[in-house]
Amino acid sequence: MSISCIAIDDDPHSLENLIAYMDKLPDLKLVNTFTEPLRALAEISTANPVDIIFMDVEMPSLSGIELAGLIRQKTKHLIFTTAHAKYAIDAFKVDADAYLLKPYSILHFAKTINNLYPTGKKTPDLFSIFEDHFFYIPLRGDDGDLARIDLTKLIAIEDFGEDIQFKTINDSFLSPKANFTKTIKMLGNHPAFIQISQKVIISKQHIKSVLGNRVLLSSEASYTVEKTHKDLFDIFIQHNFLNAKPKSNTDQ
Repeated sequence: MSISCIAIDDDPHSLENLIAYMDKLPDLKLVNTFTEPLRALAEISTANPVDIIFMDVEMPSLSGIELAGLIRQKTKHLIFTTAHAKYAIDAFKVDADAYLLKPYSILHFAKTINNLYPTGKKTPDLFSIFEDHFFYIPLRGDDGDLARIDLTKLIAIEDFGEDIQFKTINDSFLSPKANFTKTIKMLGNHPAFIQISQKVIISKQHIKSVLGNRVLLSSEASYTVEKTHKDLFDIFIQHNFLNAKPKSNTDQ
């Protein structure tokens, strides 16, 4: 497998470290590097798309966030590399796939690539698409506050129009919907979650009971399974239904 890559960073030292890490992963093929974002914009805009673009955030003349918005369609995956955690919220908005906080280790780098391009026949962890089984969400408001969402404690995700509600065992958090288009799609297709309506995705492991078309979850939260999603939900229940077949007289 050959994974074409472009690296953009105005700091030569950071760029050298990134290239050194890439050299240790034989599947990664470096197509081009840039230290000037405007030059990167000019050349990438007219070049063939690549598999991954690694990009710093704080750069002169054009930030990585701004540049990403202009060239996002030219790469399958976008990975930000930055020394500042405060840009994580902005990274969501430009559909980033990963966020490497400098200085990051070769192990963290390799794990990020493996999450995008799994190798081997090992059964993937249910939550392998999310680094360390959790992620942070920006809360509603302009304060820049974040909330940590632990996937093992995440019960349901509900669409409230402009906001998304992340409901956990102990709390509920509202976050602007625009930040989570990709996250919602990933959770909807995730084996640990199932979509039961146009606006609700629930965690399979937190289902406590099913009463008709109502599903009761941990912390007593309940939701309705819509007709459009009932067939898929019924299949899930049937696959996990303990059916003890009674013995016939001939078996005794």
